[in-house]
Amino acid sequence: RFRTQWRISRLAFAQSPVKTKAIEIANSNPNEDLMTNLRLNKLLYFAQVGSLKRLGYLLIEDEFEAWKFGPVVKQIYDSYKMHGRNGIPTAPCNRESLTREEQLYIIDVVRTFSPKSTSTLVSDSHLLGGPWEKAYTSNETIISKDYIKDYDNKAIEIKPFKSKFKETDFIGYRNESNILVLPKELDYAE
Repeated sequence: RFRTQWRISRLAFAQSPVKTKAIEIANSNPNEDLMTNLRLNKLLYFAQVGSLKRLGYLLIEDEFEAWKFGPVVKQIYDSYKMHGRNGIPTAPCNRESLTREEQLYIIDVVRTFSPKSTSTLVSDSHLLGGPWEKAYTSNETIISKDYIKDYDNKAIEIKPFKSKFKETDFIGYRNESNILVLPKELDYAE
């Protein structure tokens, strides 16, 4: 099922908040390589593969194509091919067009796959029986959304972040202005 507000048209996908959020997260992490076109397309593919299980709907309406080095959204590739193998510059992300659940999911996708090299991401997108492999070996240009919906592989599982802390490990709370309010006995400000 697709949520109406989140349908991404072919023309609008180049400006999609999913793409810009993924680039923003990867480029803001000092331990990460910059986001390249190849890497971005693989992360978007993994986001798509896991979205049905996690969100209950496919995150991206546009079609993924089965290219030699894995799945690609042609509009994304065309938008960034001028960067070659170089990193894609960070662009502002319109977070308001994503639900909180979608934002957290995208963060989890980047967190899950960021430790892997780009060549490993390419290999992971080529897994036997996976959507890309089914389309590519059948000489299909488009990776069927049915292939994506039917695919269930633990190797591409995107687990939600789990904090090591419990709510009771924290003292105080943030008010509506996001100011930390401490209990009276710990507030030494006069």
